[in-house]
This record gives sequence, C-alpha cells and structure tokens, in this order.
Amino acid sequence: MKLSRSLVAGFFLLLFCVPHSQAQTVTVNWNNVDQVIDGFGASSWEDQSLTSAQATFFFSTGPGDLGLSLLRTTVPSNGSCATVNATCAGQVSDMHFAIANGVRVWSTVLSPPASMKTNGSVDCTAGSGNGALSPGSYSAYATYLANYVHSLRSLYGISLYALSVQNEPDGCQPYGSTLWTAAQLDTFIKINLGPTFASAGLSSTLIMMPESAHYASLTSLADTTMNDPAAAVYVGINAWHDYDDASSVTNPYASQNKLFWETEASAGTTESGRGFGPSLCHGCWDPSVEDALLWARIVDNRMAVANANAWHWFVMIGPNNDNAGLVRSDNNTVSKRAYMLGNYSKFVRPGFHRIDATHTPQIGVFVSAYKSTSTGALVIVVINQNSLNVSQSFTLNGATASSVTPWITSASFDLAQQSDVPVSAGSFIYNLPASSITSFVGTTALAPPLGLAAKVR
Repeated sequence: MKLSRSLVAGFFLLLFCVPHSQAQTVTVNWNNVDQVIDGFGASSWEDQSLTSAQATFFFSTGPGDLGLSLLRTTVPSNGSCATVNATCAGQVSDMHFAIANGVRVWSTVLSPPASMKTNGSVDCTAGSGNGALSPGSYSAYATYLANYVHSLRSLYGISLYALSVQNEPDGCQPYGSTLWTAAQLDTFIKINLGPTFASAGLSSTLIMMPESAHYASLTSLADTTMNDPAAAVYVGINAWHDYDDASSVTNPYASQNKLFWETEASAGTTESGRGFGPSLCHGCWDPSVEDALLWARIVDNRMAVANANAWHWFVMIGPNNDNAGLVRSDNNTVSKRAYMLGNYSKFVRPGFHRIDATHTPQIGVFVSAYKSTSTGALVIVVINQNSLNVSQSFTLNGATASSVTPWITSASFDLAQQSDVPVSAGSFIYNLPASSITSFVGTTALAPPLGLAAKVR
C-alpha cells in the first residue's frame, strides 16, 4: 500500500546488531515485567474473503497453524453505513472465523464515502481538491463510523476491539485514501468521533490514530491530538506502519499510558520497478528464510526495544508478484515470514507480558521473553542470524521449569516442534540452528527466594 525505500538484510544487521566479544548466558528475569502484549496479526482486505481452511491456518493454534491473534479489516466506504444495517457490517465472515479462534478484530478506514469528500471520490487523487473529509461532513461521518460499530455489535454479535480513524492519513493515493492534517484529526476526534462514541455507548471500542505510513510521520500527525487533553482522552492506541527504515522507534506517548501498535508492514514493487518496504529483492515475492530473518529482526526490535504492544503484517493472502502477503494467492505458497510471525503469535498470546531477558548475548543472536502471570506460561523467542549453528545457554531467574519445548522456523522447518529440552537448576543449553527462529515454550513455577531453596526441598 505504500511508497518507501527498500532495504537489504545486511543494512538491518548494521542497524540493529550490537557486537559482543564472547557469548553471554541469556538471563530471563521472570519478575522484571515490561509491556503487555495485545497480539500479532494481519489484514483481510476489503476485496478478500477467507475460506474455512485458510482461516484455520491463520487463526488456530493447532498443529501446523500460525495462531494470529489480531485481525485487521476495513470499514465500508460505499456509503452503506448511513444507518445501522447488515450491509454496513463489512467483512463479517472473516471476523466470525477469527473470533471463533479467540482473535480480536479491529478495523481501519480507507476513505469516507465519496459524498463526504472534498474531491467527490474515495480515491484521493481522483476528481479535484485534496481528497479530504469535507468540513461540513465531520458530524455525519462520526455517526457513519458509529453505525459501523453498532451494525457489527447489534446484528452480528461482533464487538470491535478498535477503530482506526484513517489508514495512512499522510498519503494521497489512486485508491481508497484520504488526507488528514494533524489539526483535522484533533478536531474530528475531540468534537465529533470521541463524543459520538461516548454518547452511543461505544467507548469499549478503542479509537486508534494516526496509523501513519511511516514511523517518521507519527508525531507530526499525532502531536496536536495527544497534546490536547480534550482530544487525547478519547484515544486508546497510537499506531504506525513499518515501511521505512526506522532503526530507532520509541513510544512518544508512553507517559499517557496509550497502547503502541505497529499495524502494517510488507514489501512490494511500484510501476517503475522500484521496491517499497524492507526487502532483499526490491519487493519481489520472497518466501525464503533470509526474508523471514530480515523481518524477524524488525519484529524483535519493535517488541524488545520499542516496547510495542502489537505487530501486524499487511495481508494474509497477497498478490503473486510482490511481498505484500504471508501466503501467495495463485498457488497458496506459504512464506517463511508467515511461520516466523507464528513463532510469536502462536505462543505469545494477548494478555502476556514481555519480561526482561539478555537481548543480544552474542553476535547475530537476539532474544525476547514473555510470560503469562495467570497460567505460568513462559515463551523465549530467539533469532539466530548466523549462517552456522550456535550454542546458547539460558538461565531462568525468579521461576523454574522442568523443560521447554523448541519450535523452529528455518530453511528446513516450518514452525516445527522439536524434542523437549530439560531444564536443570533453572538453566538449559541449546544448539540454535543456523539462520533460524526458535520459540522455547514452557510452564513455570515460582522459584523460592534466594537462601530458602534448602528449606523447601
């Protein structure tokens, strides 16, 4: 969907790698709790409809499935939400598939109806004018969006988790798109959308903004709203897309306790043949493990460094000639990056928290760890970007486990379960396969305080 620079894997290694003279033990600290995890997901776009088998593959946590926990859909822009009605509800089938598997569903706006736009078209570059929401349509459009949420809830029993005010308000494109300024977003949220949702009893659906095309433009679009208490009170999620080469991402509104989501990323080609988004081949279809490792480093950075609460790929089923999809539409080939995302989504479920772990114990190895306080589940995700196997030791601090189960994505494995690894005295060692992503999954018990171990044996 976007225009940005293509990147190569070596560039990301230079951006993200921190050299170490020798390998360190990965220490996982159960009691050092970081951000809550809302999940990992992808989009079912407006002209798509998943089959039952496809939905099972993407949303189920069963054998061979990815376990995505967030589904992003689109709000109808055809004017059908003038009232609460069945046509207004949009992608109901895909949402029901997702919800049946415990997935949270949310929606984004491509464009208001053409009748509410300054250029008279849902395509931003069509007609005349700048393709923005007409000033006289703010109130009607807030009602339109409220009708969408109401239609899902009252007619189909779907509680929408979040609604994004606009997909990429910083881009005017020859398809469904709309330009917004920071001041317009502030006014619409503060005067129209926020109060409309509140009065309609829809406050449980979080309002998301700005969902910028690049991290670099997030604050320029969101600052006016987030620095305006009367508007910021209505915002639940600040979001951006991972199409640029941002090596340093931080949550600029962390002090306001807003969720911080990455909501779209992929790579593709333009008409000129140039690529957009991080890619090894200018956005061509690339199902390789090398591509998966490139994206794994980005996901790892966003979760373990930027403290993001959620991360999304673009579409589940994508075009045949670029890297927009996790699965190719013409022959159902599954990319390695799909299984890489499953290394996170299948095991790190909504409500888990990231916990502290040694992030870069040796050159080319990157680690993040997660826990569920309610179940005692522990997940350690390890990326080995080295072309050789690497021996890595791990120590659990604050909790114990009898064993962990490795699940590996590599050139040879597609999120494949391996033999259990015993944990002895809170430690284990594993030989990480070359060019791989491994999720160690286990169930813990709280460790006794130091000095009391002998008393409780």
